[in-house]
Amino acid sequence: MKALMISAILLASCSPAASGPTPTPTATGVVPTTAVPTPTPTATVAAGLTRYTNTELGYSVDLPAGWRRAACSEGIITTAPLVASEMFMGVPEAEEIVRAGSRFARVRVTDAAGLTPSAWLERNTSEPDGKFEPVAVGGRTGARGFIGASGETYAVAFAERGWIYAIERTYYGSPDPELEGILTTLRILGDATVGRGPTSTPTPRTIESVADALADGFARKDVNAIADTMTPCVSVGAVPGDPDTRNRVAYTIPLQTEFAAGTSVRVQARPIENDQYVGRFVTSTWSKPGEPDQRVDFLLRAQGDRWSVVAIRPRS
Repeated sequence: MKALMISAILLASCSPAASGPTPTPTATGVVPTTAVPTPTPTATVAAGLTRYTNTELGYSVDLPAGWRRAACSEGIITTAPLVASEMFMGVPEAEEIVRAGSRFARVRVTDAAGLTPSAWLERNTSEPDGKFEPVAVGGRTGARGFIGASGETYAVAFAERGWIYAIERTYYGSPDPELEGILTTLRILGDATVGRGPTSTPTPRTIESVADALADGFARKDVNAIADTMTPCVSVGAVPGDPDTRNRVAYTIPLQTEFAAGTSVRVQARPIENDQYVGRFVTSTWSKPGEPDQRVDFLLRAQGDRWSVVAIRPRS
């Protein structure tokens, strides 16, 4: 799961972020029902946990101290059919980087498309040793995905309102009681308001204004101005290569250290280039004391009429 789960999030990060009957198991890959050796959530929050509630999607989840909804969450992607995803991480905003080895839990709410929770998990798993079985958590019947060799739970899913509510965690081959404990705190609320209220529209801004603001921010070494040109989550790294996904704050804060060490960046705001594979971008030249200059491209993309920087690509 770790590779495909993280890859899916890295791919999604290249786009601007969005606003965030009793099931029966299928025969394939299902083992007899067993009890899950983890506590059942209650209507109250256990000591040391904080409840995150999303009334729009109609669910809540209890998080350990220091955990929060990640800025790199996709949110509500589409409403018809419903596709939504929220990610939770136990690191400060300035350290929010998603790469191989990152620990997080993710809640997905999607149109069931006629699938039971067990069938949905089986279709969407990337664990080669994943097994599936019916499970009851907090009085609600659903399904869990677990590692066949160890029995460790890596995903739980329920059906409600014609949707699948699934919560999954990263799995790296060893026990992770904290992450596994989060899974059983998922609770489905009695109502969900998605699609009922007015939809917020991002404030328009042109691609030219973003390119100019980016160039000005780097010229003034103003990390806040640089961050303002970006989507909440950006992809950082060379392609081909192994880019990661990070909160824009996690990208811009280290720039302060680089600027203090003498790094200067000149962004070429014009022309705004166009590539058939990556789309629109501007180039920049990074100069560091004692090192050769390096070209870095800033990829630009629009959400509606609002353009932003979505990716940073160092070039060799």
